Amino acid sequence: MQAKGGSNKNKKRNYFYLVTVLALAVFLSFAFAYFYVLLTSSYIAKGVFIEGINVGGMEREEALSIIKEKFKVPKFSIVAFYEGQSFEITTEDIGLQYNYEEVVNKAYEVGRNGNVLDRIREIYTVGREGRNYNLSLSYDEKPLKEFIDRIAEKIDKKPENASIRIVRGVKSITPEKLGFKVDKEKTLSNIVDELSKAIENKLFGRVEVEVSVKKVLPQVTKSMLDSINGRISTFSTVFNAEDVNRSDNLVVASRAINGTLLLPGEVFSLNKALGPRVIERGYKEAPVIIDNKLVPALGGGICQVATTLYNAVLRADITVVERYHHSFPVAYVPPGQDATISGDVLDLKFKNSTQYPIYIESYIEGNRLIINLYGHVENPSRWVDIQSEIVEKYEPSVKYIEDPNLHEGEVIEEVKPQTGYKVNVYRLTYENGKLVKKEFLYRDLYKPVDGVIKKGTKKVPKENNPLKATSPVVPPTDTSPPPDTSTEESPAN
Repeated sequence: MQAKGGSNKNKKRNYFYLVTVLALAVFLSFAFAYFYVLLTSSYIAKGVFIEGINVGGMEREEALSIIKEKFKVPKFSIVAFYEGQSFEITTEDIGLQYNYEEVVNKAYEVGRNGNVLDRIREIYTVGREGRNYNLSLSYDEKPLKEFIDRIAEKIDKKPENASIRIVRGVKSITPEKLGFKVDKEKTLSNIVDELSKAIENKLFGRVEVEVSVKKVLPQVTKSMLDSINGRISTFSTVFNAEDVNRSDNLVVASRAINGTLLLPGEVFSLNKALGPRVIERGYKEAPVIIDNKLVPALGGGICQVATTLYNAVLRADITVVERYHHSFPVAYVPPGQDATISGDVLDLKFKNSTQYPIYIESYIEGNRLIINLYGHVENPSRWVDIQSEIVEKYEPSVKYIEDPNLHEGEVIEEVKPQTGYKVNVYRLTYENGKLVKKEFLYRDLYKPVDGVIKKGTKKVPKENNPLKATSPVVPPTDTSPPPDTSTEESPAN
C-alpha cells in the first residue's frame, strides 16, 4: 500500500513539472512572438509624440503626412530699412522649412538601436513614460547674403576726395564727400538674430531689421589741403619755340604733371605720370640723345620737363629717390642739374618727405617752362638755391675717318665732340637773404664724347666736279660749358 501511494505522488509531481514546462514553453513562445513582432514592426513605438501629437503605432509615412499637414511652414517677410529705403525678402526666398523627415526618423528609430535587451527596455520605457520630439525651422543663409549684396549695391557710395586747383598762385579747394558702405557681416548677424527670435517665439509676422552702414572717410580732406599755404619752390627753363615739334612735346608733358597732388610719404614717378610716349597721346618726333648723338624720336624734349621738375624738387628740399643725368650737359641748366628719363628704364622719382601734401603746378608761358611746387611754408624768409662747381674738365678728341662713298672735299660730322666734366653739386640755404647753410649733395661725371668726322675720298671728274668752286668746311665746335638759362625765385607766397 505504501509503494502504491508513493507512486501516485511521483506521478503527480511529474505531471506538475510537465504542465509547468509546457506553460513556460507556451509563455516563452508567446513572448518571443510578441517581442519578435515588436522588434521587427514597421510601426513607430507606442508612447512617441511629435510636437505633442501621438504618432505611436503609425507607420513612418503616415506620421510624416500628419505632421506636415498639422505644422505648415510659416510664410512671412524680412524687411531691412535704411534712411527711408526698404528692402524685402520672404521666407520662401531663403528656403525656410521644418525638419519633418529628420524628426519622424528619430521617432521611428525608438527601440531600433542596440542589442535586443536595450531595444526592449527602450520600447518599454517610452511606452510607459512617453517621449516627445520637437520640430525645428532652418533656412539657407546664401540667399540672405545675396539679399545683403543687393542692398549694398543700392547704398554703397565711394567717398570723394577733396580736390585742389592752383592757377598762378590762386588756390581753390573743393571739400570732400563722405562715402557709405554696408557692413555686410553686421547686417547678416542682425537679420539672423531677429529671425531666430521670431522662430523661437513663433512670432511669424514681419521681421524688421536696420541695415548696418559704416561711413567711409576719403583719403584727402579739405583740412589736409588747407595746410597748403604757399609755394615751397619754383624753377623755370627756356626753350626754342620755333622748334614746333619739341615745343608741342613740352606742352603735352607739362599738362600731364600739372595738378598732381602728392600726399606725405607718396613717391612720384615721372614716367608713370607721362605714360607711354606715343602719337595717340599727342607726342611728336623731336631730337633726343641716343648713343651720344641727337636723333629724332617720339617725345623728344621731355627731358627738359624732367630737368625743370628735378630742380624744383631740389629747391623744395624733399627726397629724390631716382635720377639720372644726360650723357653730356644740356644747354638749359648748368652741368650737374639736369635729369633724363627713358622709357621704363630711366625715371625721375621723388618722395614727399614732408608732413603735408605737395601740389605740382606746371605750365608754359611764351618760351619758358615753369614748374611750381606748393606745400606748407613754415618760414617764408627761407629759400634754397642749387650751385654747380666744375672741378675737372675733360677735352674730347676728334677722329677722322676716310669714307670712299663721299666725294673728295665732302666732310660730315658723324658725332659732335662734347667736353666732359666732373661736377660737384651743392644746396645753399638762405634765410632773410643770408646764406646759413651750404651742403654737398652729389657729384656727377660727364664723360667726354669724342668727335667723329667722315672725309670723302671718292674722285670726281674735273668737268663734273660741283665742289671745285667751294669746299665744305667743318664748322667750329663749341665745347665750353652750357650757359645758365634757368631762373629761380624765392619761395615766398
